Amino acid sequence: MATPIPLRTLLVSAGCLCGGVALGTLLPAGGDSPTSGGGGNPSLSSSGQGAGTAKKLGAQSGGPGEARSSEGVHAGLRGTSGGDGRDGLSKLPPEKVVEMFEKVSKLKSESRKYILAYRLAEQLGPDQIEQALNSALKDLSDGDYVTTRALARRWVELDPKAAASKALETKQQHLLLPMLESWSRMDPAGPLSWALAQDPAARAEAVLPLVRGRMLDQTQLEKLVMHAGGSESDDMRQQVFPFATVRLAESNAQGALHAASSVEDPELRQRTLIGVMGRLGQTAPDVAKSWLAGQQTFTPEQRAQLEAALNNPRGPGRRFNQ
Repeated sequence: MATPIPLRTLLVSAGCLCGGVALGTLLPAGGDSPTSGGGGNPSLSSSGQGAGTAKKLGAQSGGPGEARSSEGVHAGLRGTSGGDGRDGLSKLPPEKVVEMFEKVSKLKSESRKYILAYRLAEQLGPDQIEQALNSALKDLSDGDYVTTRALARRWVELDPKAAASKALETKQQHLLLPMLESWSRMDPAGPLSWALAQDPAARAEAVLPLVRGRMLDQTQLEKLVMHAGGSESDDMRQQVFPFATVRLAESNAQGALHAASSVEDPELRQRTLIGVMGRLGQTAPDVAKSWLAGQQTFTPEQRAQLEAALNNPRGPGRRFNQ
């Protein structure tokens, strides 16, 4: 195995990277590599087409200087192994790798910067990527997520559990969400199984991005609602259960109403029902009205709150209806 490059030194030199970028807008659906030319991203292959693409995109977004900078990185990648550079980064002296990241940092186009940073990350092993991500989080300027998200995406492809666990452990929510999105494209069932296996103290923090990002189908939401409603974790009951139940109402109105009304805690039951009624006021008002008409146990005040949420979806339950 090749000796790891001192990546902290490498990434300090890349500290001038700037600006954030939403991972989902740059990554092709289905887990395709952003360097493959799929998903609408420019091809960065090292064939003769690669340099031409860099010139063309440089003219569109950064001018000749940008194109020359991209070409320099491509040339470095091609030169590392005599081909596409797949196995060559660990063989380069550190100063050459630094030079390549410096060229990337000069690019004005965030999409191009992300793609080329990912190209470099493709050359690293899991241990090197973890080192690189640690250094990036410490050394890059605040708000610069281009390099960190490129590294995170690549780490998920190699070891999704380790990558997500590291983001959760270090409280990097801005990385956890795109990591789980990428993982769910590769393995739709994997992220929820991982999240529910976390320690109770961290479980809600692991699960909430899946609900916010709408990464769970109806069956998974039903599983999560059942788990959260009876969880020993207060955060799972008070935060995840209402949120997941409102999400479930979008595809299973009766199931969401049953789950919400079955909670023993009266405050949590009423709060969750308000959220569900608010959502059904947008998606299935007739179902909600029929269900409410058949309920005889609500106090006049509780019924008035539920009717208000049903008739005004942007009212009391709006926090769940984003």
